[in-house]
Amino acid sequence: MSCASVMSGDARTPTPESAPAPASAFGDGPPPHDAPAPADTDMAELVDQTLAQRFAMLRFPAPLETRFRQDTGPERLKTLTIAGTVVPFVLNIFLISDHAMLPDVFDQALMLRLWLFTPLCLMGMWLMGRTPHLLLRELMAVAASLLACVIEIYLCSISQSPRAAPYITGLALIILYVNVFVRPRFWMAVPASLGMLLAYAVSLWTVAGHNPALSIPIGLILVSTAQFTLYYLYTLEHEERHNYLLALRQRLLKRELTRANEQLEKVSRSDALTQVSNRRHFDEFLERLWQRARGEDAEVSVLMFDVDHFKAYNDLYGHPAGDACLVKVADALKRTLRRPGDLLARYGGEEFIAVLNRTPLSQAQVVAERVRQAVEAMGLPNQASPSHPNVTMSIGVACLRAQDPDASTQRLISLADEALYQAKNGGRNRVWPRPRESA
Repeated sequence: MSCASVMSGDARTPTPESAPAPASAFGDGPPPHDAPAPADTDMAELVDQTLAQRFAMLRFPAPLETRFRQDTGPERLKTLTIAGTVVPFVLNIFLISDHAMLPDVFDQALMLRLWLFTPLCLMGMWLMGRTPHLLLRELMAVAASLLACVIEIYLCSISQSPRAAPYITGLALIILYVNVFVRPRFWMAVPASLGMLLAYAVSLWTVAGHNPALSIPIGLILVSTAQFTLYYLYTLEHEERHNYLLALRQRLLKRELTRANEQLEKVSRSDALTQVSNRRHFDEFLERLWQRARGEDAEVSVLMFDVDHFKAYNDLYGHPAGDACLVKVADALKRTLRRPGDLLARYGGEEFIAVLNRTPLSQAQVVAERVRQAVEAMGLPNQASPSHPNVTMSIGVACLRAQDPDASTQRLISLADEALYQAKNGGRNRVWPRPRESA
């Protein structure tokens, strides 16, 4: 049956004070709608702009560059760790060629490669895994390559072997190893490669046996190796950055879609005006709660609320004031009904409904009386009411044990509706059945 009260008035007066901002629903009701995350929105726009600009200099805008380095840091550390593990063994293999090409300085080669370079590499690996600074990791990797280059040139410079000058060609292997296997960031590899080429230029004066017929081809080999490997590094990093942007944009779009779906779900479950649950969500929630209560042999109570003489209030003050009144009433309900596991909903028009889990009738009556007092205490004027000067509320209470043979959600709501009818017929602004302490 309908529990709405119909009572009309003639004159219109100024509206009461405006309603406060809506609050969130209590218990399992829908929380306030999430606002779009500005950081993600801005980042998505920045990603699109960067993709359009093609980042030819291998550099993203500052926020995106920071995120790129953080996201790729773990994988980059893995690459540097593997390279750092392998490089001492690779360089120590040079001892075989050192013995063949530079026999007069083999002892120095053994000391520099085995007892200097290898421990420093291992120590660098240990530090690399413990430093959070990404740039420092890259610098340590580049420093190791430059140290290998210096060792190579130093051995050739102090050797009197006629094969020392051609042995400088080994720098090409160091350049190749660093730029292809270690793969430092392009703008880190450029000065490192130029540094090794500069070291070769210095060796033209420090290594015996250099002549144009030998130094020019070696120089071309080194320059070509640096050029080709730097081009490889550039294209590799550009592709890595491009793929990263595509993957990041996909993640951001997926997150935005998830938020939009959550927003739609919340909108579909809540009342737009009062920000409590709507009737559809209440019906679904009550069915789930009822099934759980049946398994637990628990009691479920329903409170049905109706704003007294609301149609007359609406006619007198106007629809905007009526909406503001409903918002204030909903706020009072939410402040009073705050137990987790319960649910408050707008049932239609000026009617609200609440379900209280594992709550006997006596306790539900006490809760209903608190709600009635809270609404009356708002002191919202209602000159359209023939019985009370302020906005009041009638409340019907019903309770059933879910396991009872004739118990059902439909019967529970029907009993609450009948109780509300009795409360309205009994003079309004009351709870029915009345709490014992109020009887």
